[in-house]
Amino acid sequence: MKKMSWGLLCAFLLSGCALHDSAENVSIAQPEQVQEIVLEEMESEDVEFQNFFYYSRMDIEQQTVYKEILYALENYVEEMQLSTTQIDVVDKVFQCVLMDHPEIFYADGYSFVKYTLGDEVKKITFSGTYIYEMEERISKEAQIEKSALELLKGIRADATDYEKVKYVYETIIRNTEYDMTADDNQNICSVFLNGASVCQGYAKAAQYLLMKLQVPITMVIGTVDSGEGHAWNMVKIEDEFYHVDTTWGDASYLFHVNDESTGYQDTPEINYDYLCVTTAEILQTHTISNMYAMPLCDSIDANYYVREGAYFTVIDMNQLEQLIANYREQGRESITLKCADASI
Repeated sequence: MKKMSWGLLCAFLLSGCALHDSAENVSIAQPEQVQEIVLEEMESEDVEFQNFFYYSRMDIEQQTVYKEILYALENYVEEMQLSTTQIDVVDKVFQCVLMDHPEIFYADGYSFVKYTLGDEVKKITFSGTYIYEMEERISKEAQIEKSALELLKGIRADATDYEKVKYVYETIIRNTEYDMTADDNQNICSVFLNGASVCQGYAKAAQYLLMKLQVPITMVIGTVDSGEGHAWNMVKIEDEFYHVDTTWGDASYLFHVNDESTGYQDTPEINYDYLCVTTAEILQTHTISNMYAMPLCDSIDANYYVREGAYFTVIDMNQLEQLIANYREQGRESITLKCADASI
């Protein structure tokens, strides 16, 4: 698995930190038309912004900076004046913008200019750094949209949120190979355009698709039991939160982290152990490192095994027979089930 510390994950480029110690420089303002547009969007779209997980956790100052950075990235604005003079706020908010917006695949970092008067910071301006110029970005956006719509063709119009999450989980796994050398593996291009990625690409692709299906979803960042950095998702189904790790659900990932000679080649294509699990379950192998506290996931109502009738609280042969019949009807070659405890 590709190791992703926060620095590598968001590829921060903190260059260009020029210091200007004159009142004349401090008074330089960004174009008024840009300021007016940003302020108008702040007022008109606040309800929509509240749907973004990290934005909704911020205080008012951070939310304002969030909107300014988002606007700058979407429009390739250079030297966008921010409403903060704290570098750590810029750092934190930039990370959150990328975590909330998987569609921003074209930005890989930022630079800032700090204007000071003596020891006092008077102004900070922000500029994104990009892996694609605007023309190529627009072309890739069209390709991504076409690919995403193709992948979503099989979802029923009346699907429940659980069914949407399961569909996206299965679809990404079936159409993506885990490959640490894949191009653009830190963004959605790797999944939708190349069919190969690493954990962050999987998580962002799942987020992108489920946002289209209007299922509340966010990214979670942390490490796994090997100590390596990792990314996965948290979804909200019927007012309850669940962890979803699409990468660990993909057998092709196992081939990369284990010796194939040990029998992992016989593993089912999809491992459902990481589809809608609790915090307690995910913490058995994962550690959460997010900058904001994550909701506690303590419900099993939308867990894959519970929803599919494959969760056993007692030894029940009728339930087992029905499960086998269902799997045969689906044309599945293997059966997986989960027991409430080791005594079953």
